This record gives sequence, C-alpha cells and structure tokens, in this order.
Amino acid sequence: MNENIINSFLFHPRKSYQEITEKDVLVNIQNNVKIGIRCHLINNSYPTLIFFHGNGEIVCDYDDIAQIYNQNKINFIIADYRGYGFSNGTPNIQNTQSDAHVILDFILEYLHKNQYINKIILMGRSLGSTSVLELTKRYPNDFLGLIVESGFANEKPLLQLIRTTAEEIGFIKNAGFLNDEKISKYNGPALIIHAEDDHIIPYNQAQLLYNNCPSKNKTLIPIPNANHNNILTKCPNIYFSEIKKFIESIIK
Repeated sequence: MNENIINSFLFHPRKSYQEITEKDVLVNIQNNVKIGIRCHLINNSYPTLIFFHGNGEIVCDYDDIAQIYNQNKINFIIADYRGYGFSNGTPNIQNTQSDAHVILDFILEYLHKNQYINKIILMGRSLGSTSVLELTKRYPNDFLGLIVESGFANEKPLLQLIRTTAEEIGFIKNAGFLNDEKISKYNGPALIIHAEDDHIIPYNQAQLLYNNCPSKNKTLIPIPNANHNNILTKCPNIYFSEIKKFIESIIK
C-alpha cells in the first residue's frame, strides 16, 4: 500500500501566523519532536474541553472559539499535530494516534499541577476524531465524555475524494484509524455532531459512528443546511448549546 497517498491527503501542516504566547506549551513527544498545545484556562473549578482540530487548521485559528467556550464556563485546550503551528516533525496515520496519548498524559499532569479539577471531556473535529477515538481506550479513568464533530467511521469517503478505492491503492482496513471499531468499544457519554450536507465526510458516517457506539447515553445532532467547513457558523446556537448541555449533564 502507498501510505504516502493517504498521508498527503489527510495532513496539511502549516506554521503559525502568530508568535508563541504564554498560553502555548510545547509537549515533548519523542526524539526532539515537540507538539504545541494552547491552553485557554480561566477557572480551576470549570470543566476542561480537550480539543483536536481538523487537518487544515492550527491552534491559533481557534482563539475566538475558545472565548465562546470560556464565556460558557468551559476551559478549552486545543492540540496541534506534528508539523502544525509551533510543532515540528511530520504527521502520519500512526504517530497521530500515538501522539494523542502523550498529549493527554501531559495535559492531565499539567492540570493537576495547576490545581484544575479533572472534569475532562474530549472533542475531535474531522481528522481530530481519530485522536479522540484512539483515546476512548482510556475511559473512564482519564475523561468523562466524548464529542465527535464531523468525524468519520471509515476511510471510504476520504478515498472517494481522491478518486480512488482501497483496492486500487492496496489499502487494508487495519492500516487505517479503525474509528468504527474503537467507538464500538466505548460505552461512555457520547455526543456526535455532523453537518447534514457535509460534502467531505457524508452525514451517514456520523450515523455509522452513532450506531456502532454501544453507549446508553449517546446523542446525534444534525446541523441543517451546513457543510463540512461552515458547520459552526451556520447554526452556532445549536452547536454550542448542545455541547454545553452535554458537558453539564455529565459533570453533575
């Protein structure tokens, strides 16, 4: 299988357009590889949302969105991938998953040192769904609930976008992220949000994730008249109110 085809489509690293700030922390991963996280922490009694973003985004893009979470009494920590923002290295399918564990370990210790109560929720958007679904193995010890926004259950829609098939490039399921299998073993609280008119990852991928999840506390929220890239701006009230409601329901 030519993994370079998949990796070149999945990852679009770009460097930060900002200078590093006091909110930024570089997490040592391995062999001098460092990944940047940005911490929007305002109150140590508030829940903390740990967020993994999409493939063309960096932590700086979320400064305004972080303010909305903070206004809703939610701490917000967002992580980059290798090569993104202030990070170095080269991202791929394998290290994106393994790095998520190192990042979560670091954040847990960081919050503990700064006396933040460990009311932690994981959230992944698009590519970020692979990071949080990898981390579902650590429920319930390290987080209280899971949010997947614009995520995918399998790689089929990604291959369709580059006009190929698994057979043509020799792609086997076990070489991918196995999102559908990971969520099938997660029984904690889950919120899945997806644009009904998503042109990159079709809405039926959200339905697959929802159906595969065995949790008795799961919700699927469709965002009407929205696509992959404008899901948040089309219906921000629905988007943020559902996230806030979900978080409040599981931290009580």
